Amino acid sequence: MGRRNTFILLSPPLIILIGWVTAKIFTPIIQEWAWIPLALVYWLVLGICIGIGKGEERLSAWVQKPLPTKLTIAGMLLGMFPLSVLFTNIHLFDSIGLVILWLAFAIINPWFEEYYWRGILLDSTLKVMPKWLGIGYSTIFFVASHPLMWGVFSIANRSSHVVIFLSIIGVVWSLMYLRSKSLRWVIVSHCIVDIGIITVLVFLNIYIPPNG
Repeated sequence: MGRRNTFILLSPPLIILIGWVTAKIFTPIIQEWAWIPLALVYWLVLGICIGIGKGEERLSAWVQKPLPTKLTIAGMLLGMFPLSVLFTNIHLFDSIGLVILWLAFAIINPWFEEYYWRGILLDSTLKVMPKWLGIGYSTIFFVASHPLMWGVFSIANRSSHVVIFLSIIGVVWSLMYLRSKSLRWVIVSHCIVDIGIITVLVFLNIYIPPNG
């Protein structure tokens, strides 16, 4: 196993630690708005890891035309499940600024997260682990990043319901990628999820789920 692959395999706890420290630094200063510096730092670190792991290979290969698989339908339907949160709480958007931030995050975040968690990390695990172990490794850290980073200031991201949903969809997205040989529909599904869970309102604790 090369140094590059070793670095990628060891990068998840480092990424989460950097995110946690960023959230801890900014939360006392700007409270829930710490989500903005956290998002920027998180995307920067993910981008560095993607660049190191992918090397000279083209990133466009990850979004090539997907092979047909029934898991794509399952993943898209599962991704639409959180839209019920949006439909019942859309009235909480009381400014155009919140709408812009919400849509911007929902469009940008899936690219970085999928290229890293299901792209470079999953590819690296499968070089040294059986498929299910690799999927589990990637999904566990993906799920853990939410309460450990965003959960520093966001009540909803510490919710057991969020952890359960992310665990399920993380596995489904991994299988979608492996079966279709593409992240195209995975990214679309992730985008729908980020829209449905009204991410920015969750970060700002404007929306807190009943069990939050």
